[in-house]
Amino acid sequence: MLFGLGLLGGGLSGLLGIGGGIIMVPLLLYVPPALGYTALGMKVVAGMTTVQSFAGTLSGALGHQRFKRIHWPLVGAIGIPMTLASFVGSRYSIYASEDLMLLIFAIMALVASLLMLMPKIEQLAEARLEDVRFSFPLAVTIGLLIGTAAGIIGQGGAFLYVPAMLYLLHIPTRICIGSALAVGIFSSGAVLLGRLGSGQIPWQDSLILVAGVIVGAQLGSLLSQRTPRVVLRRILAVVIFATALKIGINVYGEFGQVTVSENFPSLLSPACHMA
Repeated sequence: MLFGLGLLGGGLSGLLGIGGGIIMVPLLLYVPPALGYTALGMKVVAGMTTVQSFAGTLSGALGHQRFKRIHWPLVGAIGIPMTLASFVGSRYSIYASEDLMLLIFAIMALVASLLMLMPKIEQLAEARLEDVRFSFPLAVTIGLLIGTAAGIIGQGGAFLYVPAMLYLLHIPTRICIGSALAVGIFSSGAVLLGRLGSGQIPWQDSLILVAGVIVGAQLGSLLSQRTPRVVLRRILAVVIFATALKIGINVYGEFGQVTVSENFPSLLSPACHMA
Protein backbone atom coordinates (compact mmCIF):
# COMPACT_ATOMS: atom_id res chain seq x y z
CA MET A 1 0.00 0.00 0.00
CA LEU A 2 2.76 2.46 0.92
CA PHE A 3 4.67 1.74 -2.30
CA GLY A 4 1.51 2.27 -4.37
CA LEU A 5 0.74 5.56 -2.63
CA GLY A 6 4.35 6.66 -3.22
CA LEU A 7 4.04 5.81 -6.91
CA LEU A 8 0.96 8.02 -7.17
CA GLY A 9 2.51 10.90 -5.21
CA GLY A 10 5.74 10.71 -7.21
CA GLY A 11 3.83 10.71 -10.50
CA LEU A 12 1.99 13.89 -9.51
CA SER A 13 5.28 15.41 -8.36
CA GLY A 14 6.92 14.98 -11.76
CA LEU A 15 3.77 15.88 -13.69
CA LEU A 16 2.74 19.04 -11.81
CA GLY A 17 5.91 20.30 -10.13
CA ILE A 18 4.76 19.56 -6.59
CA GLY A 19 6.41 17.46 -3.91
CA GLY A 20 3.32 15.28 -3.75
CA GLY A 21 2.42 16.18 -0.16
CA ILE A 22 -0.79 17.92 -1.19
CA ILE A 23 -2.16 14.55 -2.27
CA MET A 24 -0.01 12.29 -0.07
CA VAL A 25 -1.16 13.76 3.26
CA PRO A 26 -4.87 12.97 2.76
CA LEU A 27 -4.03 9.59 1.22
CA LEU A 28 -1.94 8.57 4.23
CA LEU A 29 -4.55 9.94 6.63
CA TYR A 30 -7.62 8.32 5.10
CA VAL A 31 -6.59 5.31 2.96
CA PRO A 32 -5.07 3.06 5.69
CA PRO A 33 -8.17 3.10 7.97
CA ALA A 34 -10.41 2.66 4.91
CA LEU A 35 -8.50 -0.56 4.12
CA GLY A 36 -8.63 -1.81 7.71
CA TYR A 37 -5.17 -0.66 8.83
CA THR A 38 -4.42 1.45 11.90
CA ALA A 39 -5.00 5.14 11.26
CA LEU A 40 -1.87 7.31 11.11
CA GLY A 41 -1.64 10.53 13.13
CA MET A 42 -0.84 13.83 11.44
CA LYS A 43 2.63 14.01 13.02
CA VAL A 44 3.52 10.53 11.71
CA VAL A 45 2.18 11.46 8.27
CA ALA A 46 4.10 14.75 8.33
CA GLY A 47 7.30 12.85 9.14
CA MET A 48 6.78 10.40 6.27
CA THR A 49 5.87 13.08 3.72
CA THR A 50 8.94 15.09 4.75
CA VAL A 51 11.10 12.31 3.28
CA GLN A 52 8.69 11.70 0.41
CA SER A 53 8.61 15.36 -0.66
CA PHE A 54 12.40 15.60 -0.78
CA ALA A 55 12.73 12.41 -2.83
CA GLY A 56 9.90 13.43 -5.17
CA THR A 57 11.27 16.90 -5.93
CA LEU A 58 14.82 15.63 -6.44
CA SER A 59 13.76 12.88 -8.82
CA GLY A 60 11.30 15.12 -10.68
CA ALA A 61 13.80 17.99 -11.06
CA LEU A 62 16.35 15.66 -12.62
CA GLY A 63 13.71 14.63 -15.13
CA HIS A 64 12.79 18.24 -16.05
CA GLN A 65 16.42 19.36 -16.27
CA ARG A 66 16.85 17.07 -19.27
CA PHE A 67 14.31 19.25 -21.12
CA LYS A 68 15.87 22.57 -19.93
CA ARG A 69 12.78 23.63 -17.97
CA ILE A 70 14.50 24.99 -14.82
CA HIS A 71 15.12 28.75 -14.40
CA TRP A 72 17.95 28.80 -11.85
CA PRO A 73 17.90 32.55 -10.93
CA LEU A 74 14.21 32.14 -10.04
CA VAL A 75 15.04 28.99 -8.08
CA GLY A 76 17.60 30.92 -6.03
CA ALA A 77 15.31 33.91 -5.39
CA ILE A 78 12.56 31.72 -3.95
CA GLY A 79 14.53 28.69 -2.79
CA ILE A 80 17.18 30.30 -0.55
CA PRO A 81 14.82 32.33 1.69
CA MET A 82 12.35 29.44 1.67
CA THR A 83 15.05 27.05 2.84
CA LEU A 84 15.91 29.23 5.83
CA ALA A 85 12.26 29.79 6.74
CA SER A 86 11.39 26.08 6.29
CA PHE A 87 14.21 25.04 8.61
CA VAL A 88 13.01 27.38 11.37
CA GLY A 89 9.39 26.31 10.97
CA SER A 90 10.35 22.63 10.97
CA ARG A 91 12.46 22.90 14.14
CA TYR A 92 9.60 24.50 16.09
CA SER A 93 6.88 22.27 14.64
CA ILE A 94 7.36 19.84 17.52
CA TYR A 95 5.49 22.31 19.75
CA ALA A 96 2.38 22.42 17.53
CA SER A 97 -0.57 20.10 18.11
CA GLU A 98 -1.79 17.81 15.31
CA ASP A 99 -5.02 19.82 14.99
CA LEU A 100 -3.06 23.05 14.59
CA MET A 101 -0.93 21.42 11.87
CA LEU A 102 -4.10 20.31 10.05
CA LEU A 103 -5.50 23.82 10.30
CA ILE A 104 -2.35 25.36 8.77
CA PHE A 105 -2.40 22.73 6.02
CA ALA A 106 -6.04 23.50 5.21
CA ILE A 107 -5.45 27.26 5.07
CA MET A 108 -2.47 26.83 2.73
CA ALA A 109 -4.46 24.53 0.43
CA LEU A 110 -7.41 26.95 0.39
CA VAL A 111 -5.19 29.91 -0.56
CA ALA A 112 -3.58 27.84 -3.31
CA SER A 113 -6.95 26.78 -4.73
CA LEU A 114 -8.12 30.41 -4.79
CA LEU A 115 -4.99 31.41 -6.71
CA MET A 116 -5.69 28.70 -9.27
CA LEU A 117 -9.10 30.29 -9.98
CA MET A 118 -7.41 33.42 -11.33
CA PRO A 119 -7.33 33.61 -15.17
CA LYS A 120 -3.95 33.22 -16.85
CA ILE A 121 -3.06 34.32 -20.38
CA GLU A 122 -0.11 32.47 -21.85
CA GLN A 123 1.69 32.75 -25.19
CA LEU A 124 0.95 30.12 -27.81
CA ALA A 125 4.66 29.37 -28.33
CA GLU A 126 6.77 27.72 -25.63
CA ALA A 127 8.71 30.35 -23.66
CA ARG A 128 12.50 30.25 -23.54
CA LEU A 129 14.45 30.41 -20.29
CA GLU A 130 16.32 33.56 -21.33
CA ASP A 131 13.03 35.41 -21.93
CA VAL A 132 11.63 34.88 -18.42
CA ARG A 133 11.40 38.01 -16.19
CA PHE A 134 10.13 38.24 -12.61
CA SER A 135 10.05 40.52 -9.53
CA PHE A 136 12.97 39.59 -7.27
CA PRO A 137 11.54 41.17 -4.04
CA LEU A 138 8.19 39.44 -4.58
CA ALA A 139 9.93 36.11 -5.18
CA VAL A 140 11.89 36.46 -1.91
CA THR A 141 8.72 37.37 0.02
CA ILE A 142 6.91 34.33 -1.39
CA GLY A 143 9.81 32.13 -0.31
CA LEU A 144 9.83 33.46 3.27
CA LEU A 145 6.07 33.26 3.88
CA ILE A 146 5.47 29.88 2.32
CA GLY A 147 8.68 28.41 3.75
CA THR A 148 7.67 29.13 7.34
CA ALA A 149 4.25 27.51 7.01
CA ALA A 150 5.65 24.60 4.97
CA GLY A 151 8.20 23.82 7.66
CA ILE A 152 5.50 23.54 10.30
CA ILE A 153 3.39 21.03 8.37
CA GLY A 154 6.33 19.05 7.00
CA GLN A 155 5.83 19.90 3.32
CA GLY A 156 7.99 21.54 0.70
CA GLY A 157 5.09 23.95 0.05
CA ALA A 158 5.07 23.45 -3.73
CA PHE A 159 1.28 23.16 -3.83
CA LEU A 160 1.25 26.83 -2.78
CA TYR A 161 4.30 28.33 -4.49
CA VAL A 162 3.48 26.73 -7.86
CA PRO A 163 0.25 28.79 -8.09
CA ALA A 164 2.18 31.81 -6.73
CA MET A 165 4.80 31.44 -9.47
CA LEU A 166 2.13 31.01 -12.12
CA TYR A 167 -0.21 33.82 -11.13
CA LEU A 168 1.85 36.28 -9.07
CA LEU A 169 5.25 36.05 -10.82
CA HIS A 170 3.73 35.14 -14.23
CA ILE A 171 6.15 32.31 -15.00
CA PRO A 172 5.29 30.14 -18.07
CA THR A 173 3.70 26.83 -17.11
CA ARG A 174 6.37 24.28 -18.04
CA ILE A 175 9.25 26.44 -16.73
CA CYS A 176 7.23 27.00 -13.56
CA ILE A 177 6.81 23.25 -13.02
CA GLY A 178 10.50 22.46 -13.59
CA SER A 179 11.69 25.41 -11.48
CA ALA A 180 9.23 24.57 -8.69
CA LEU A 181 10.71 21.08 -8.41
CA ALA A 182 14.21 22.57 -8.11
CA VAL A 183 12.97 24.97 -5.40
CA GLY A 184 11.41 21.99 -3.68
CA ILE A 185 14.80 20.30 -3.34
CA PHE A 186 15.98 23.14 -1.11
CA SER A 187 12.77 23.74 0.85
CA SER A 188 11.89 20.09 1.47
CA GLY A 189 15.55 19.38 2.24
CA ALA A 190 15.46 22.07 4.94
CA VAL A 191 12.27 20.58 6.39
CA LEU A 192 13.95 17.15 6.42
CA LEU A 193 17.03 18.51 8.20
CA GLY A 194 14.84 20.28 10.72
CA ARG A 195 13.10 17.04 11.65
CA LEU A 196 16.16 14.78 11.72
CA GLY A 197 17.15 15.62 15.26
CA SER A 198 13.69 15.52 16.78
CA GLY A 199 12.71 11.87 16.18
CA GLN A 200 9.66 12.71 14.04
CA ILE A 201 10.44 10.47 11.03
CA PRO A 202 9.36 6.77 10.86
CA TRP A 203 12.22 5.69 8.60
CA GLN A 204 11.15 2.17 7.66
CA ASP A 205 7.73 3.17 6.32
CA SER A 206 9.16 6.36 4.79
CA LEU A 207 11.72 4.47 2.70
CA ILE A 208 9.04 2.14 1.34
CA LEU A 209 7.02 5.19 0.36
CA VAL A 210 10.08 6.81 -1.27
CA ALA A 211 10.78 3.74 -3.40
CA GLY A 212 7.45 4.30 -5.15
CA VAL A 213 8.03 8.07 -5.32
CA ILE A 214 11.30 7.77 -7.26
CA VAL A 215 9.74 5.60 -9.95
CA GLY A 216 6.59 7.70 -10.18
CA ALA A 217 8.44 11.04 -10.42
CA GLN A 218 10.43 9.97 -13.45
CA LEU A 219 7.30 8.78 -15.24
CA GLY A 220 5.47 11.99 -14.30
CA SER A 221 8.30 14.21 -15.61
CA LEU A 222 8.16 12.49 -18.99
CA LEU A 223 4.37 12.75 -19.13
CA SER A 224 4.53 16.47 -18.21
CA GLN A 225 6.40 17.29 -21.44
CA ARG A 226 3.66 15.62 -23.50
CA THR A 227 0.66 17.18 -21.73
CA PRO A 228 -0.90 20.50 -22.91
CA ARG A 229 -0.18 23.42 -20.55
CA VAL A 230 -3.82 24.21 -19.90
CA VAL A 231 -4.44 20.59 -18.95
CA LEU A 232 -1.54 20.69 -16.50
CA ARG A 233 -2.98 23.78 -14.79
CA ARG A 234 -6.46 22.29 -14.60
CA ILE A 235 -5.20 19.05 -13.08
CA LEU A 236 -3.24 21.03 -10.49
CA ALA A 237 -6.30 23.16 -9.67
CA VAL A 238 -8.48 20.07 -9.18
CA VAL A 239 -5.90 18.35 -6.96
CA ILE A 240 -5.44 21.43 -4.76
CA PHE A 241 -9.14 22.24 -4.50
CA ALA A 242 -10.17 18.67 -3.66
CA THR A 243 -7.55 18.46 -0.94
CA ALA A 244 -8.49 21.86 0.50
CA LEU A 245 -12.13 20.76 0.64
CA LYS A 246 -11.42 17.42 2.32
CA ILE A 247 -8.98 18.79 4.89
CA GLY A 248 -11.22 21.80 5.48
CA ILE A 249 -14.19 19.57 6.33
CA ASN A 250 -12.01 17.58 8.70
CA VAL A 251 -10.62 20.71 10.37
CA TYR A 252 -14.11 22.19 10.73
CA GLY A 253 -15.10 19.20 12.83
CA GLU A 254 -11.98 19.55 14.98
CA PHE A 255 -11.81 23.35 15.10
CA GLY A 256 -12.93 23.62 18.68
CA GLN A 257 -10.14 21.30 19.75
CA VAL A 258 -7.23 23.15 18.10
CA THR A 259 -4.62 23.61 20.83
CA VAL A 260 -0.93 24.16 21.25
CA SER A 261 1.20 21.50 22.91
CA GLU A 262 1.68 21.93 26.64
CA ASN A 263 5.42 21.88 25.98
CA PHE A 264 5.16 25.24 24.23
CA PRO A 265 5.92 28.15 26.57
CA SER A 266 2.52 29.84 26.95
CA LEU A 267 2.06 33.58 27.30
CA LEU A 268 -1.63 33.29 28.18
CA SER A 269 -2.96 34.02 31.67
CA PRO A 270 -4.71 31.29 33.73
CA ALA A 271 -8.00 33.02 33.06
CA CYS A 272 -7.45 32.69 29.31
CA HIS A 273 -6.66 28.98 29.73
CA MET A 274 -9.87 28.46 31.71
CA ALA A 275 -11.86 30.27 29.03
